[in-house]
Amino acid sequence: MKAQTKEIIWNLVNSFLAGLISFLSALAAVGDITVKVFIVSLITFGLVAATKFYDYWKSEEKEYKSTKLFTFIK
Repeated sequence: MKAQTKEIIWNLVNSFLAGLISFLSALAAVGDITVKVFIVSLITFGLVAATKFYDYWKSEEKEYKSTKLFTFIK
């Protein structure tokens, strides 16, 4: 359980860092803090978070599908 929590926190940290890099890049390109800069960084954060958590749940899938109930139904 502790390892899973740690991995979830790292996924959030990585997503935040990707959003921050995107924010700083957009800020450098535009030169001013605008709504577009925030939108671009939030979209980047969301995409990275979705990808990281998709990979996380894919790796944990075998643990949640390991129930022996209804294994005869495929």
